[in-house]
Amino acid sequence: MDGAPFGEAETMAQALELTENVEMYLKYIYLLSQQNHGTAKTGEISHYLKVAPSSVTEMLERLQKDKLVKYAKYQGATLTKKGKDVALKILRRHCTMEYFLVHLGVPEGRYHDEACEMEHVLSDDTTRRLQKMIDWPSTCPDCYDLTKLHCKHLVAKR
Repeated sequence: MDGAPFGEAETMAQALELTENVEMYLKYIYLLSQQNHGTAKTGEISHYLKVAPSSVTEMLERLQKDKLVKYAKYQGATLTKKGKDVALKILRRHCTMEYFLVHLGVPEGRYHDEACEMEHVLSDDTTRRLQKMIDWPSTCPDCYDLTKLHCKHLVAKR
């Protein structure tokens, strides 16, 4: 996985005016699709985002209209290329922030939550600068562990 598609995803985000809520959906659809080797199910998305399944269905229909996901009732959702680009951008920001916060000595109970907040406001330029500073692994975000809600490599850094 290369770390390059910041520019394209940034342009899409500006055109679609993605909200933090939409970004979270895209991020978790990506992670669940990877975990399942296929689709992200409505119930799984509901569980991770702590929202009602009916809210997930509503959002998936909206995301499909915006051409960010392919969704079929009772089947689940997968990301389109546009949706995947945005999800990967958010995940890269998240993983970068987690690495940086661990580097600062932020305890395990806090670095994930704080990275979740910052992933939505961090610029691509700042993200790239942080990645250089902390020797960010090129395997990210493929190394993200959904069961632990952080990068697998952080275990070794603690």
